[in-house]
Amino acid sequence: MFPFSPRPRTAALVGALALACSVGAQTAPPTLREAVDAAWALSPQARALASRQAELDARARAAGNFLAGPPTVSLAHKTGRGAASGAQETEAEISAPLWQPRLRSATAAQVEADRASLSAQVAAARLKLASDARELAAAAALAEVERELASRKASEAQALAADTERRVKAGESARVDALRASSALREAESARAAAEGALARSLANWRALTGLAQPAALDEAQGPVGEHPLARAAEAQARAARSRLEVAEADRRDPMEVGVGVIRERPGGGAPTESSVRLSLRVPLGGDIRNGARIAAARAELDAAEAELDAARRQVGSEREAALAELESARRAERLATERERFARAAQELIAKSHRLGETDLPTRLRADAERFEAELARARASIEARRALSKLNQANGAMP
Repeated sequence: MFPFSPRPRTAALVGALALACSVGAQTAPPTLREAVDAAWALSPQARALASRQAELDARARAAGNFLAGPPTVSLAHKTGRGAASGAQETEAEISAPLWQPRLRSATAAQVEADRASLSAQVAAARLKLASDARELAAAAALAEVERELASRKASEAQALAADTERRVKAGESARVDALRASSALREAESARAAAEGALARSLANWRALTGLAQPAALDEAQGPVGEHPLARAAEAQARAARSRLEVAEADRRDPMEVGVGVIRERPGGGAPTESSVRLSLRVPLGGDIRNGARIAAARAELDAAEAELDAARRQVGSEREAALAELESARRAERLATERERFARAAQELIAKSHRLGETDLPTRLRADAERFEAELARARASIEARRALSKLNQANGAMP
């Protein structure tokens, strides 16, 4: 007899439980928030976000600098000829552009406005991905329900066809009933194949958006009503356009330049070398010819941004009204579909029982089965449409999953 030890069995049990938990964790469907995060990680906007933020940081550093641009260094050397043979003159100068009045602060304000606009655009882009994820999750849920119902209908049709064949062999039914049952079975199998194909397409679309294998469950609660990211993005874009106009109005001329130079001059003929320091100030003259077109373009951009802001506000309001009406209609349709399913199921159960007792013919049974299936499918679709309508309301309210 071998000695008994409980430790290996306990370890095996713990390992099995851990494996089951890991499998359950792997097969658990993701949430809509997780799906949106996965879709955002794959989006072009997310991949370009770091570079755009680096650009804004570089512009902010430039606006915070004391100089309006990088300094320049100039060198000049001149050698005399003829009577001044042997004379030399060397000049070195460093100059730097200076900010114009109001331009530095206007440039810094433009950078911050562009930064706020970028943040608002990211929020709007994530909300757009949330809309796509919600729609694809609803489509996948509907395709899954249709596939399950079609599979069950095919199984029931197969059982009915087998029972009808048995009755035909026993002489209880005519041969035409077996043909009808076989035809109904083929129809059910064809519907199941179509439903499986539709589900495969829905899952492929889901994977293309999120990169996830399983679709998210469509189980949102109604979210709060707040400022819509689309309206916030339009407002931020209008502020950024206004800041660009302020920069164009402040930038009336090229920047002034101040320079410091050293001149070393040797007259020639054995004369000693002379050195001198030179200060220079370059003040460009401005005018409408230089900046008129830029100001006009900035004003046109501001007008377009304000018009887009008005359109965005109208769009948000109309989408909220439509989503509320759609949710009420979907919930009413779900209640009616539930009642229809209850009636159709009760009638099918009575007719099926009567058919088993030989009191009802096969065509009547087939019609009852089809009516029950259509009622169940309509109720399932109505349930998903009600959840989809709630997701659309959250989308219209600007609420993320």
